[in-house]
Amino acid sequence: MQMMEKIFRAPILNPIDANTWRFYQEGALGVDQGIIVYMGDFTAMLGQIGADTEVENLDGVIVPGFVDSHLHWVQHRVRGRFSGELLTWLQEHIWPEEARYVDTDLAQAAATQFYADVLRAGTVMGMSYSSPHAEATQIALTSMRGDWVIGNVLMAIHAPHTLTDYSLHDPDALRAFMRQTDITHYALTPRFAPNLTAASLKALGQIAAESPCLIQTHLAESVAELQWVKELFPDAAHYTEVYDRAGLLTPRTILGHCIEMRDEEWRCLRERGSWVAHCPTSNEALGNRRMPLEQVRAYDIPFALASDIGGGPSHSMLHVMQRFLGTHREADVSVAPQEALYRSTKAGAECMGRGAIGGDLTVGKRADFVLLPQKPAADSVEAWFEECLSGKSADLEQRPLGTWLRGERAA
Repeated sequence: MQMMEKIFRAPILNPIDANTWRFYQEGALGVDQGIIVYMGDFTAMLGQIGADTEVENLDGVIVPGFVDSHLHWVQHRVRGRFSGELLTWLQEHIWPEEARYVDTDLAQAAATQFYADVLRAGTVMGMSYSSPHAEATQIALTSMRGDWVIGNVLMAIHAPHTLTDYSLHDPDALRAFMRQTDITHYALTPRFAPNLTAASLKALGQIAAESPCLIQTHLAESVAELQWVKELFPDAAHYTEVYDRAGLLTPRTILGHCIEMRDEEWRCLRERGSWVAHCPTSNEALGNRRMPLEQVRAYDIPFALASDIGGGPSHSMLHVMQRFLGTHREADVSVAPQEALYRSTKAGAECMGRGAIGGDLTVGKRADFVLLPQKPAADSVEAWFEECLSGKSADLEQRPLGTWLRGERAA
């Protein structure tokens, strides 16, 4: 008989792939020492329940905890407050906010609030950009609740000194910082090509080749950004080539946005095995175009969903899923709720190299899950799930009834 401390009894919805999920009307999640030891029908496991196994009945539907593959925790305080063209928005609103993170007291308070808010909204794992400040990055790592990968942004040029003066883009400084950081929770984070020289990018590519850490940056988010990159790197055939030449495109690389892309750029990403972090709410809020999902599919590029706070107005992955379905359907591209859930859970974990330990409710993985409200009147699981995604972002941030990390209630 399988040892288990606790069984959570409730309907369960578990993503399988982009087209499939499995629903258990009488579901049971067996947990022991924070790890899932059983997932399936409650009646099928009745014989395995020991006398000392606690059974907790939950009033709602269990789904895996959400994964946010691209955001900026240091923009959480100003999420949704500003919009406008990407480059102007950065210079006028976002960079001044990030410069404040030189203050470690502010950083500590902001990190505590950030983790509380995302857990409340059901996010248990994610990839985040920090400010350039080493101390703020360490605060985000030590305050972590859930499973996060965080990187101090590297930016040497074309930005205020209040940021570039603190950036660790010097290879020796960066290596020293990485040596004292848990590399499983660290991402090499060149902010984007315009903030670094070709030589700097190449040096970062060398560090990436020496380390098993993840790599995250932005690619082809706006038309003005594309034009700027062309001026700064006139000998590159396209934006993607700037990163490729530097050795920064690998299967461990997660690229935010990827909107203004040419066919040869998609082909390059496919060959390198790099991931795309798709940020539908941020793309809408900043007036950028829709990411061409049909192209991503045609080239079979792996991707996961992301909130991109603070370009994205909300940290709720339910809101991101809502707009993922909405924006592509408005363009007559077929998207199903099964894919929305998969791209916000299992795909995100795989993108972060966490596929073996999280992302869905498989035996052997961490018991990180969310309880969504039950609406038994729904005709089908699809209709119920889309109902869970309906409403304003502020409502969606509060919609989960609870979030569990390793089988313990965390929010």
